[in-house]
Amino acid sequence: MVHPSATIATETTISQGAQIMAGAIVQVGAVVGVNTGAQIDHGSRVTAHCHVAPGAVLGGDVSVSERCHIGAEATIIQGITIGAGTLVAAGATVIGDVTAGARVAGAPARAF
Repeated sequence: MVHPSATIATETTISQGAQIMAGAIVQVGAVVGVNTGAQIDHGSRVTAHCHVAPGAVLGGDVSVSERCHIGAEATIIQGITIGAGTLVAAGATVIGDVTAGARVAGAPARAF
């Protein structure tokens, strides 16, 4: 499902069952599992059963493993890996890799 107001670059891969909601921007080379209303930049990968909330920004080459939640207005800088089952709280600024199952919040993001 892709909302008509979403902007999707031509060289992207959208997995079966993905939901690209209103206002989403998916850049060249991105591979998307499931996300809503966020910016996912070049070369980033969001895998199955993930939710990227409205206003979240994934810089280039971010890798989000399965079963993750990236909260509203969270920012993940380029080149970061988010482990499986991770929660990134709303408004967090992630500047380093996050291990599987972690819960992070704040700016810079820290475990809680």
